[in-house]
Parts: sequence; C-alpha cells; structure tokens
Amino acid sequence: MNIQEKYSQELKKIFFINSINKKAFRFSNILLFREYQSRLFSWKRALGNNNLDFFNKKKSFHNLFLDMKVKWENEIISEEKVVNDLKKNGFLNLNQSFRDYESFFLTMFINWEVFKDRIEMDLQSELPPPYEPTFKIFSRGGAIYHSEGKFEIDINGQTYRKYDKEFKLPSLDEDFLNYIDNNCDDFPNQEKVNLLWDFYNSK
Repeated sequence: MNIQEKYSQELKKIFFINSINKKAFRFSNILLFREYQSRLFSWKRALGNNNLDFFNKKKSFHNLFLDMKVKWENEIISEEKVVNDLKKNGFLNLNQSFRDYESFFLTMFINWEVFKDRIEMDLQSELPPPYEPTFKIFSRGGAIYHSEGKFEIDINGQTYRKYDKEFKLPSLDEDFLNYIDNNCDDFPNQEKVNLLWDFYNSK
C-alpha cells in the first residue's frame, strides 16, 4: 500500500468525528491532555530533546516529526491538505488557525498512523503513540484551543498550562473516562486517578 492509499484509509477512519456534537467540559478530557503531554515529553526525551519549555508557546513544538529530522519530510501530509480533504467530506467547521488545534492534532494523528512502520518510528516502539490521547478527546466531542500562551480544553472549558508533575492515565477506555467524570467534582491528581482506577476494576 502506497502513502496515498494509507492516507486515504486513515482519513476515512476519522470521518465519524464529524457526526459528534461538541460537549461541555469534562475532567476526563483534561486528564487525556495530561496524558498527551506525558507521552509527548517521553518521545521528546527519547529523541534527545530535553528543552520542554515551549509546550504552551509554539505549535511546532508539538510536531515530533521535526524532532526526528526524518529524511522523508516531503512525504508528510500537510495540515492544509488534511483540512481541505476533510472539508470535502463534510467537516465544514474545521479551521487551520493559531487558536484551533483540532486540525493540527488530527493531521499529526493521521501522519503517525501512515508512517508508523518507518524505522525512525520503530526505534522508539516501546513508547505509546503520542497523539492517541488528543484524538480520543476529539472522538468524544471534546475540543482543544490555544489562546495567550495557554490551552483551553473543551467548549467553555478549563485553562491548561504545562503540567509540572509526571502523570499516567491508567486507561483511555471510554467507560473508565466516564467513570472519572461521574465520580469527580474537582480536578483529580494522580493519586485520585489511581484510586478511581482501582475502584473501577473492582466493580
């Protein structure tokens, strides 16, 4: 299967997102974004980049293909192409902008799936796919915006800046994420999340 065929295949897999209405803020989406940050930083460090200060400041910081310095850079599908192709398939509200990160993260997710068998990716195969948590946010009606040096998660949601502690979300399973939201009335820390995971598994 060539690159264009792989791209078309991965593009079709995300069409369902267009039928999902944006939902109000949920704590679980903040935790998904924390998980994304943890995965991104793990990949950055594995690729020899320990300068993690630009998380809230530069969109390019979130593009791991730049850290890899891949020789096949010209093969990477651009955000503009992804946006145009998705708009042709009904994604009329998708915008490529400094504030809205949905098209950017969808582009990164698609490219990761298309090129995941390349040797540069396989060298770090023990690490989890970095853009999976952001895709999960969109797939459940969440949103990711950026404004004035900070992220905003969900419609009328909460501010997110770089999280300074290590964080691990035990599972991205939808039932567990909903369980978190049904049992939290404040931001859960790692200890609380681990406790919820134990309770969830003991049901």
